[in-house]
Amino acid sequence: MEKNYIQMPRTEVQINTQSVVGPYEGWRHTIGHGGVNSQPLPERIIAGTRKLRPRLIRIFLQEYFDIYPDHDVFNWSKLDPYMGSFAQTGAKILATINFKPPVLYPQIDHNIWRPSNVNEWQNVIYQLVRRYSVEQPIVTYWEHVNEPDIGTWGGCPYRIPSAEELHEFYKMTMQPVLQAFPGAKIGGPCPAEYQVVPGFIDICARNQTQLDFVSYHRYQDDPEIFRFMAETLSEKIENYPGKRPELMINEWNKGFEPLWTSTDYDSISVEEMAMQSRRAAHTAKIILTMLDTPLDWSFYFLLWDSCMHPQEFVHFFSPEDAQAIMYKHWNEAPHRFGLFSESGKPRPQYFVYQILSRMGEERIASTQNSPDLTLLAVRGNGKLSVLVINFDLHVSQDKIVKLRFNQLSPGAKRLTAYRIDEDCHWSSEDMELLPYELRLVDTLPVFEYQFYSPADSVLLVTLEESW
Repeated sequence: MEKNYIQMPRTEVQINTQSVVGPYEGWRHTIGHGGVNSQPLPERIIAGTRKLRPRLIRIFLQEYFDIYPDHDVFNWSKLDPYMGSFAQTGAKILATINFKPPVLYPQIDHNIWRPSNVNEWQNVIYQLVRRYSVEQPIVTYWEHVNEPDIGTWGGCPYRIPSAEELHEFYKMTMQPVLQAFPGAKIGGPCPAEYQVVPGFIDICARNQTQLDFVSYHRYQDDPEIFRFMAETLSEKIENYPGKRPELMINEWNKGFEPLWTSTDYDSISVEEMAMQSRRAAHTAKIILTMLDTPLDWSFYFLLWDSCMHPQEFVHFFSPEDAQAIMYKHWNEAPHRFGLFSESGKPRPQYFVYQILSRMGEERIASTQNSPDLTLLAVRGNGKLSVLVINFDLHVSQDKIVKLRFNQLSPGAKRLTAYRIDEDCHWSSEDMELLPYELRLVDTLPVFEYQFYSPADSVLLVTLEESW
């Protein structure tokens, strides 16, 4: 159907190119991976990740790596290549400890979190940290357990619902981390729901426990919920004795899709949904919301859609949980959240992170009056970049947008426009966005540019000083 651009609603955006409002640190909004299988990142995923220039990636260290198969026996044959693949991305690592060696946890029960021998457990952690933070300087942040408030429903084998027990396990596990690598940043408590976090912070403060970062998770459609949680927890840590801990939501995404049935994790999941531009626009909207909060880090989950192998879970998940949760979650009805599909195809969200990694260093002022547009204007290295997200939580609409650049230096410039929309303006093979408009302009101090902004799209416009 032919579009009637003349009858579309119109809106104007003002970009004040000389009005710096602060630094741009898009690198603080990064990615996480793991928890599903022991497979190292393939070369294609490594190459694609390097294009995003991540400084820190969060990963899970699960029992399927089998690092401690027997008393006083260490096996690094699976974990070494896994860790090495992440090192090749150029990022340092935040590692979450989720091991449950059967020799220290002979009973499969997510409610059992104390190992049968604490000293032996601490030696396992010491050797782990020594290998990947000292001998191989890959991991700089260490975190205890993943989603301990929900246990196996969060894909990991520990359920530690109380703040007091979380603190006890934290101290027991982090002590050997610091012995092996005194420069480590340590933190937690990493729950699926943030409500346990304030109590954990209070207990750490009372006991003068080292806490370098505070972490939590959320899968939520409403961007304002992300703002609320960040601001609430930031207020809590402002008065932490000593240095303020970093605040991170180190696993997040939009909400799960509507359920096929009333059964948890039995969601609607078809490949076409993963390629919709609305997912990219939704992701970008949440990131830009978080960019204006006190968060120090966010980690989008996940990097690469993965296959779950049931045999890898037999030593720390019951067969019932492995099938009802992980098998359903990743094989039968996968959430398809990855920046890459399992076969290595980039999703639309991948290009959101690619844009954010290339925008510059200084945020500049922008104003507009359309509630369903979200803006980010950045300058650096002779380039102006304006990111425009057309997204409404309920129903988005097509628009015509006019960018008005003010206080430009006069002269020739290269204007390039990229768009993430249903037409897929990118090369899957090269993992690069393709410009849908590229032209030379010669600007006065004020320059206007009009473009079509489809509903649920992400648009990047750049002006560069030379052709």
